[in-house]
Amino acid sequence: MQTTLFNYTTLSTRLEKSTRTLFVTLNRPDWNNSFRLEMLFELESLFAWCTTRVEINTIFIDSSSANFSTGLDLDSLSSLSANQLHKINTKLHKIIFSMMQLPQTIVMDLGHGCETIASEFALGADIRIAHKDAKISFNHCRYGLVPAAGGMSMLSTLIAPSFSRAWILSGATISESALTQSGFLTDTYSENKNEIIAKTLGEIANLAPVQRIQSKLGLFETLRAQFESGIVMDSKIAKASMVSEDWRTKKPEEKNFEFMPAKSMSYTVKLSLIKNEETTTTEH
Repeated sequence: MQTTLFNYTTLSTRLEKSTRTLFVTLNRPDWNNSFRLEMLFELESLFAWCTTRVEINTIFIDSSSANFSTGLDLDSLSSLSANQLHKINTKLHKIIFSMMQLPQTIVMDLGHGCETIASEFALGADIRIAHKDAKISFNHCRYGLVPAAGGMSMLSTLIAPSFSRAWILSGATISESALTQSGFLTDTYSENKNEIIAKTLGEIANLAPVQRIQSKLGLFETLRAQFESGIVMDSKIAKASMVSEDWRTKKPEEKNFEFMPAKSMSYTVKLSLIKNEETTTTEH
């Protein structure tokens, strides 16, 4: 038996009573299911509601499109200011952090793939599955950005740094073998998607709920200190990288694009500091 919940504009939700699963579907295919602030606020509201709903065993998250999400809204990326990007990263970082502490086990189906901050959002899941041909990447640098919502700190904590360093510093699509060997994906599917989902949700439903919740809490607490220090580091690195404003000039379809040369960075930082001083003086 299924029960529809809430009236969100970016999400579809329903409750499956047999396995006590809350199904959450990103439902703005016209945005490529990108994480605009409206969607982030609705996700934050939903997860806040879930904090006390211990009777729900599992939260299953998928997307209404074949590809899970582009993460950032690539079509309007160039119009975003540094403050707007910082707000998105900060909000998403907070959501991922909260997902790790929810009493429910979170299962996420990444479908045929995701990129940029959608790949970071996936870090909040306890179990991740995807199509065997899924194109998943942490390709923020390709758009003049850094993975500031957890991609630098959380990814390296959850999987071996040798994987995370290669993924972030190449920006390449990650192979199926690397995704599974690293533990980023628990399973992949081709024609047996529904069987894998049903099996996973059924196995979770058969666990002792008190012990399952406590086990998730224990797993989180062992990493809490690293996550909390990582939040501070991610924010500092992101702010420093935004000085170039590369994301404002590159279009998603451009391949041979010349970003700001690294040797120009020191001059740009000095210019930025002067502008900030002038603004502060004017305000006073």
